[in-house]
Amino acid sequence: MGNDQGKPNFKELSKGTKFSTKELSDWHKKFKKDFPDGKINKQQFITLYQKMFGDDKAASTEFCEHVFKRYDTDNNGVVDFKEFITTLSVASRGTNEEKLMWAFKLYDKDNNGRTSQSLMILSLANFFYLAIYKSRNVANPSQKAKDTARSILNKADDNRDNRLSEAEFIMHVKDCPEIKDMLHGF
Repeated sequence: MGNDQGKPNFKELSKGTKFSTKELSDWHKKFKKDFPDGKINKQQFITLYQKMFGDDKAASTEFCEHVFKRYDTDNNGVVDFKEFITTLSVASRGTNEEKLMWAFKLYDKDNNGRTSQSLMILSLANFFYLAIYKSRNVANPSQKAKDTARSILNKADDNRDNRLSEAEFIMHVKDCPEIKDMLHGF
């Protein structure tokens, strides 16, 4: 990324993201304003995440720490601008498949390319709850989110081993109407 005191190489960074050099420059200014040392530590990240989502189900400290680890790709205990903007690029401008791949990796806690169906149900339910049902004032949004997640994942578990591979997850989940709607909203 360049040295931590100066500006990153926006031209080089634009090759690895879906942002123009101008957009990267604007994002960097905002990032440096909020994080003058150019890094987000774990506690700052948790505070930000909890402020954004505010819901104790999806913003528990344990879950926030897990999300932080996914942002901190070099495992040095902080999220620098390059790590931040790379993730933001996928979340805001990635293809549906790229977004789903990132989401799957978020829940593949041991990085083995598979995750338990129960963990995915819980994770997707929290996501549906926050991203769709609560904001649309759906009756009993928490239960509706769990039911939707369970239905999707029961269809996705092709080999019925109660675990989902990334391929199973992406193949089945990307065609779910609620997820399509949600992915286009980001």
